[in-house]
Amino acid sequence: MLTGMPGTIPIGEFAKMTHLTVKALRHYHRLGLLEPTRVDPYTGLRFYEPGQVVPARTIRRLRELDMPLADIKALLTAPRPADRDRVLLSHLDRLESELDRTRVAIDGLRRLLEEPAAEAVVRYRTVPATPAVGMTRHVVRTEVGAFCQEAFVTLPDDGTGPLTALFPEELFTEGEGEVTVFRPVTRLTATLVVPAAELAVAVHRGRYEDLDETYGPLGAHVADLGLAIPGPLREIYLDPHLDVAERRTEVCWPLSRHPR
Repeated sequence: MLTGMPGTIPIGEFAKMTHLTVKALRHYHRLGLLEPTRVDPYTGLRFYEPGQVVPARTIRRLRELDMPLADIKALLTAPRPADRDRVLLSHLDRLESELDRTRVAIDGLRRLLEEPAAEAVVRYRTVPATPAVGMTRHVVRTEVGAFCQEAFVTLPDDGTGPLTALFPEELFTEGEGEVTVFRPVTRLTATLVVPAAELAVAVHRGRYEDLDETYGPLGAHVADLGLAIPGPLREIYLDPHLDVAERRTEVCWPLSRHPR
């Protein structure tokens, strides 16, 4: 049986040195991410050289930071330092976004566990058919924020009313659906007319990621009334320009009639 050349390291020993499993090393070889110096033509045994230990450890560290393998390959093969730095900075931006989402989830869970559930302060509102300018798009739940932000920037504003979103039931039940974002208009030419509605309204204060803290009590209130009907829920963004902690959002639940 043939063995490695002097100075080469069998894959098992290389795994010990780098803390990468043999399975991972074989996978990285297939991807062209970390190719062995030599493969025994009879046994298929892979051999590495000492100079590959640092690149292998770098790959392991980057994987611990959840960097995709394609990005790791792009980083390791970058022809210029600027190209390498671009890949790293892009991944760091993703990590920071994930950390922000994690912090939001932790804060919300802590409030849920530590603070007693508050009853919603609910008002009732009869909304007439409303001329508006708007955008409609089929989106999944994770795309709603970006779509609303796009509409906030894109839709003209004649000062008639705040940005509002209509969310169909299937967005909540199936995770995707046709979302309409609009601004009411009186001085601009309308591109749609939003149907009239009877609504139960509660005000949410704070981050959009925490809107479920208002949806829950409001939905429970409407259920107690026995007036819930199928139809889109509305979110009215009263002051999206403020700091996230100061923002007010009206959550509007459709009713079959105005409570008397």
